[in-house]
Amino acid sequence: MKNMGDGRRIARVEREIQATIAQFLIRGFKTPLPGLVTVASVKMPADLRAAKVYVSILGDEKQQDEALDLLQERAFEIQNYIGKELKMRYCPKLTFYLDHATEQVLKVEKILHELELERKANNPGEGSDESDDE
Repeated sequence: MKNMGDGRRIARVEREIQATIAQFLIRGFKTPLPGLVTVASVKMPADLRAAKVYVSILGDEKQQDEALDLLQERAFEIQNYIGKELKMRYCPKLTFYLDHATEQVLKVEKILHELELERKANNPGEGSDESDDE
């Protein structure tokens, strides 16, 4: 039973850190980040002393690299903010990683859209007015 409680505690702390980092990016980040940055998830070990922060950055590869570098450069400042906001015994050491999930979803949606357009081009009468069949 203790392990289940620990898992819930870790998940709760991960969510709180995720929200706090997002809050910092909105309020405390003086330098505008290139691209649109979203804190996708945070993963932490049981001791809560480290945090892998996965960020989704909409933009080209250069913007993604610049934003990730800037986040890593400012990690200590973000850690201090987390320490003040959450009043944790140990403030986790942050490491930022690029989350590719959003990028993958956008690629799949684009492919599906292109396939739909191709299907409509190959079958022009299909699907244009389905109410005639009723």
